[in-house]
Amino acid sequence: MAFKLFSYPLVIKETYLDTFGHVNNAAYLTILEEARWDLITQNGYGLTKIQETGLGPTILEIKLSFLKELCLREKAVIETQMISYEKKIGKLSQKIVRGSDICCVAELVIGLFNMHERKLVMPTPEWLYAVGIAFSQ
Repeated sequence: MAFKLFSYPLVIKETYLDTFGHVNNAAYLTILEEARWDLITQNGYGLTKIQETGLGPTILEIKLSFLKELCLREKAVIETQMISYEKKIGKLSQKIVRGSDICCVAELVIGLFNMHERKLVMPTPEWLYAVGIAFSQ
């Protein structure tokens, strides 16, 4: 099964940089999270929906690979795509691409978290749509 690919454009800002003049390793997590929030919000599963339902995304694991440095004011795109979703566990891929260069790859293990019961739950149809698995709602 092919899952929908989402693109999130970004410009590398001063606040992302470290003393070496390239994106700080911790800033990558912030940038990638920004793209994930934009994705689910655009697909109807933003903070309002999370507060209404008590169900929200949680990250169980992240693997980051830094392949090429990103520097001030460079333009890049974050590509986000689900790889799989089995029972309560999803696998998500994110790549930061500058032109034809893949600069960073992130592999995440995610789930849908019930904030009241404090546990993972089976994904709802709305959640699957938000992450690009179900293409119509």
